[in-house]
Amino acid sequence: MPHLRVETNVKAADIKDLPGTLKKLSEAMAATTGKPESYIMVHIVPDQALMFGGSDKPCANAYFMCIGKMGVEENKTHAANLYPLIEENLGVPSDRMYMFFQEAQRSEVGFKATTFHELIK
Repeated sequence: MPHLRVETNVKAADIKDLPGTLKKLSEAMAATTGKPESYIMVHIVPDQALMFGGSDKPCANAYFMCIGKMGVEENKTHAANLYPLIEENLGVPSDRMYMFFQEAQRSEVGFKATTFHELIK
């Protein structure tokens, strides 16, 4: 159920190893949340029309959603674990990306034609 979506103005052609980057971020999401990687979804959206601070240099918005494992201290840890990988693999410096954290309720996330509210009792 953890989901990471990274929207960036980096061109798809400039991402050297997109499948490898997705895998690294998937593994990092599993590690930082303590959730099985089989539940992790990572979505990289390149070629977006984005500007940060008046410049079109590489930048990004990241959206991190999870059921549980979120909070003031946890989010600091998640950011510390993910920002370096995004910078290394997409070339987006940490000062040119916002990461938005959203804790979802089990009833707000669907899976297998139901919700996690029904799946996790």
